[in-house]
Amino acid sequence: MALTLDNSRDFRALLSHLPEDYADLAVEHRQLQLQYGNAKIRTADDLLRTFFVHVGGDLSVRQTSAVLRVTSGLEISPMRIHKKMLRAPPYLHALVERMAPREGNLSAERWLGYAMVSADATTVVGPGADCADARIHTAMRLSDLALVEAKVTGVDVGETLKNFACSPGQLWIGDRGYCNANGIEHARDRGAAVLLRLNIHAMPVMRDAEGSPFHAAELLAWMGAFPGHAVHERRVAFETRSGSTIEARIVARRLRDAEAVKAREWMRREHKAHEISAQMDQLAGYMVLITTSRLSAAQAIEAYRLRWQIELQFKRWKSLCGFDRMPNFLDDTIVAWIYVKVLLGLLLERLASASAEVFPPERNEERRHRSETVTVADLAAAVARHQAALDGHRPMPDSVAAG
Repeated sequence: MALTLDNSRDFRALLSHLPEDYADLAVEHRQLQLQYGNAKIRTADDLLRTFFVHVGGDLSVRQTSAVLRVTSGLEISPMRIHKKMLRAPPYLHALVERMAPREGNLSAERWLGYAMVSADATTVVGPGADCADARIHTAMRLSDLALVEAKVTGVDVGETLKNFACSPGQLWIGDRGYCNANGIEHARDRGAAVLLRLNIHAMPVMRDAEGSPFHAAELLAWMGAFPGHAVHERRVAFETRSGSTIEARIVARRLRDAEAVKAREWMRREHKAHEISAQMDQLAGYMVLITTSRLSAAQAIEAYRLRWQIELQFKRWKSLCGFDRMPNFLDDTIVAWIYVKVLLGLLLERLASASAEVFPPERNEERRHRSETVTVADLAAAVARHQAALDGHRPMPDSVAAG
């Protein structure tokens, strides 16, 4: 998503989809520092243009500085861009919070006082690489879409709640990758609860309330007796490597036929045919969660569905905005980098929605007198107009460029 946005109409159209108080928010969060006479970035427009070119174009700060100088006349040093990114997360979060759609009521009051946090990770491609060589671990509070944590590691560091500083009162929601005993223990020891998609093969042997073993065969036998599609639960306990016992509940329901077909299709995409056992095929016909929370079984299913909606949103943004690419591996500005990616994703969605409102399509000269709204095609044209300038003035990549 290479953006230069030197065309004032294109850029005003983007800004028209931001909250009306976006400039006031920049002042409120002390992003402009207008008290200094030599301030290089004096307006919220210039600040956002800098962020959009840097992050939207997947450019290093040196490349961003050169592009801004050529296309917009802004003389901003690479170090100044780096410092602006360091201080930007509170401001960018305020923008994202005002723009992001809400997927149901996610306030703590509704969920028995829990602050619901979704954990996710994605592999990324660094400068000059042609394969995944790093992983971004993110944690987002669902009630206001605040990034609780974000950090970059090597691809050898897998998905686990041990990557995060869990806190009392939080409910951590994650997919099968986060379902392991050590991660659950890490959250429990810090006063947090978990709601995870069960990965029974990654868990130690569990025991039910009577002390009998409860693993894959027992789980399938229990679920096989479900009469319909209602939600069922069962208390279990398991021991961690440290010898600690954790009590939890298995929450499960039989998927409807159409849901089961989709689940099995997904499984076949993710695994080779010889890797799919009869047990895996049977388990794909159910939604099975494990939780240490106070939520009822029905609330647990509902809460996990809300997390999945957020996951789908991130998948769209990864596709549209290049979440799988980043210009460096520095942790200090990765939170701001992710926020700008999310903000660009929201802007693209609004642009696509706005362009669909005009039918039949108007000629350019007619639309010029109506709205400053542009479509994604307009942005692509703007990028194309300046690709030659970008190529002609792009410096060599720098290994120390800050994100």
